[in-house]
Amino acid sequence: MKITILIEGVILLVLGVVAMAGGLRLVIYKDPHVLYDPMGPGPYIAAIGVGLMTIGVVYLVRNHRKSPTMDDVPVDRKTRIRIMSTIATCALYIFLIHIVGYLLATIIFFFLEFRIEGIKSWPLVVVLSLVLSALYYFIFVQWAGLVFPRGIFFT
Repeated sequence: MKITILIEGVILLVLGVVAMAGGLRLVIYKDPHVLYDPMGPGPYIAAIGVGLMTIGVVYLVRNHRKSPTMDDVPVDRKTRIRIMSTIATCALYIFLIHIVGYLLATIIFFFLEFRIEGIKSWPLVVVLSLVLSALYYFIFVQWAGLVFPRGIFFT
């Protein structure tokens, strides 16, 4: 088994264990003085953890004897730049969401990601970024009632 496959499988297993432990902690340890939603987020997070662990085990078992040749294929410079740009955009999003809030950070994130992925039309990028950000805002904040960061400028 190649070391890359082992590392990827172990990462999935560790993330699954951490998620499952966090979900079970939310289910088991409840403050008796607080009113909780009967379902709450605990079972969902635990289910995601079990799913990640299952995917990790299946991934390791399926690739146990295979020796993929993807490591032998060189990745061209353009693809590397796109991957690094996407990682940098995600890091910027994580940084900005606490400063300018969810909505503005999400608009900036989608704008940059659409440009990275090759959409050349500026008006289309702006419209897609605004529409998707508004759609996610209404689904998660207005409809589902989730609380997203407002940013240090809007608190």
